[in-house]
Amino acid sequence: MSLSQITIIILLSIFSLNITAAPKIYLFNVPLKAIPSKMQGDKMLLVSIPKAASGFDTSALVYTSDGYEINYHDGVQWTDSPAKMLLPLLVHYLETSGKFKAVLSATTAPIASELRLDTEILRLQQEFFTEPSQIRLVVRVQLFDMTKRQVKSTQVFEIIENSVSKDAEGSVFATNDAVVILLNKIVKFVTKQL
Repeated sequence: MSLSQITIIILLSIFSLNITAAPKIYLFNVPLKAIPSKMQGDKMLLVSIPKAASGFDTSALVYTSDGYEINYHDGVQWTDSPAKMLLPLLVHYLETSGKFKAVLSATTAPIASELRLDTEILRLQQEFFTEPSQIRLVVRVQLFDMTKRQVKSTQVFEIIENSVSKDAEGSVFATNDAVVILLNKIVKFVTKQL
C-alpha cells in the first residue's frame, strides 16, 4: 500500500468521525412560579447538593427492559446529571412557598442555617414493562434540624409517569412531568415539618 493510499484512508476515517451526529441535549423544562416579594418564615433552609445512586449519576438517559440491567439511550443526554439539574429547581420551588426567611443553595451559600434538606435520586429511568413505557423517578428526602442536630423527617417519593412515545424524547417529556410532581411534593413535605 502506498503512502498516498494510507493518507487517503486516514483522512477518510477522520472525516467519517466528524460527520457523526451530535447528541441531542435536554434539560429539565419545568414551569417556574413567582417568588413572594416578602418571605413569611423565621428559619433559613439550606438545600444541599443532591446525590444520585450508582448508575444514575450520569447525564445519559437511562432505560431498562427487565428491571435489572440499565441501558443508556444513544444520541441523547441531559445537559448535566439530573441530580445537579435538580438543585436550582428545589431552591426555587421552596422559595415560592414563602415559608422561610431564606432558601439557600449549598453551591452558593454554605452558611449556617436552622434547617437542611438532603436529597438523593434512587431511580430515574424509562421502563419498558408496560405499554406505554413509563418513567420511574424515586427520590429519598431528609430534612435535618441543624440546631438540634437531628433528623426531623425522612420520606421516599416515587413518581411514575407514562411516556408519550417509546423513544428518548418521550422519556424526556415524561421526566419533566415527573420532576414537577416531585418538586411540589417536596415543598409540601418540607413546609409540613415547620
